[in-house]
Amino acid sequence: MIKLSIFFSCNSDCGCNNSCNSSCGNVRRIYVNTLTGITGPTGPTGATGPAGTGATGATGATGVAGPTGPTGVTGVTGPTGVTGPTGPTGIAGLTGATGPTGVTGPTGPKGVTGPTGVTGPTGATGEPGPTGEDGESASIVVGTTDTGDAGTAAIVTNSGTAQNAVFDFVIPRGDTGATGATGVAGPTGPTGPTGVTGPTGATGATGPTGPEATITPAAAVPDVESTPTPDEVGTTLNQLLASLRAAGFLAT
Repeated sequence: MIKLSIFFSCNSDCGCNNSCNSSCGNVRRIYVNTLTGITGPTGPTGATGPAGTGATGATGATGVAGPTGPTGVTGVTGPTGVTGPTGPTGIAGLTGATGPTGVTGPTGPKGVTGPTGVTGPTGATGEPGPTGEDGESASIVVGTTDTGDAGTAAIVTNSGTAQNAVFDFVIPRGDTGATGATGVAGPTGPTGPTGVTGPTGATGATGPTGPEATITPAAAVPDVESTPTPDEVGTTLNQLLASLRAAGFLAT
């Protein structure tokens, strides 16, 4: 079902308020509103899909163990094994008495320096020494911190004194890391609000003049009274619509 509504208004210079008076001219605008037809019936339900396979059942309990079998017959004694290796040498006897010291021979050439021996145990802590004189107060201050080129060594410079140190740092820039793998695409976000309407575009060029139309005058419609009744307004409107259809301005 289609609903058609028609609205009309007088010319802006006729001085109309609630209704047109007898001095007004022809109709200025005709508004037609069209509503969409009602929605059709819902289609039939689709066929049911195939049934799924059920889960596997649980494993049954283990059965009772059977009785132990009889002991087997003792086997025959095997052959004698191969003789084992000789045992280690026994402990050396005691060292004999030292003989008399011989005559000192000439000094031989200096031999190759042997490897450094194992460090001996730490000796006992000595007595504390006397208390020294009070030293001057020292200070350590961080000076400048600069970024060096990638791959260079870090540099720490004391721009102060040994007593009042000022450490300046040059720290190299790290190398650029490898590009990580592309992450999984996230879900599509909600539709954003409608943007602001853009400015009206420039007026296009005037098209070519169309062929001269043949205008057939519509039948005259009498003016309504200055204070018409609703029936008089309806009658005059119907006469106006019929005249416009006859002249070809409205579809029949």
